[in-house]
Amino acid sequence: MKALTDLAAAGADLSPVMKEISGILADASEQAFANEADPTTGESWQPLTEAHKGYRQSKGYTGSILQMSGQLAASIQSDHGRDFAQVGSNKVYAAIHQHGGLPDMRPANAAIPARPFLGASEDDKDEIMEVLARHLSDAIR
Repeated sequence: MKALTDLAAAGADLSPVMKEISGILADASEQAFANEADPTTGESWQPLTEAHKGYRQSKGYTGSILQMSGQLAASIQSDHGRDFAQVGSNKVYAAIHQHGGLPDMRPANAAIPARPFLGASEDDKDEIMEVLARHLSDAIR
């Protein structure tokens, strides 16, 4: 009974676990920008078009894909509470880079391909499960 009571108490407020999970998700996003790859699949982002490379060079931008100014990568924030962990960006253009699409202000031939920077790999998911298992195991010791 004590073990079940302790387990129930450990599940009532998962804030410490959710803090770790939000950190894992934030790290995955940081690695996505560093690797220029989808954090879930590991697939490289579609390269920039020659036209866009030229535009960036004309403006003096030499950064990596999705880091023309660095604001998108810098905008990644994590949050957590007793029953949630989340990571995201408050930049209005974040969603179109994550999912791809055709912005209203661009011609049809300037569609933006999806370059996911939010997500979790299988290794990230395994790490999350380890965090949860450790928390629950510690609760019944």
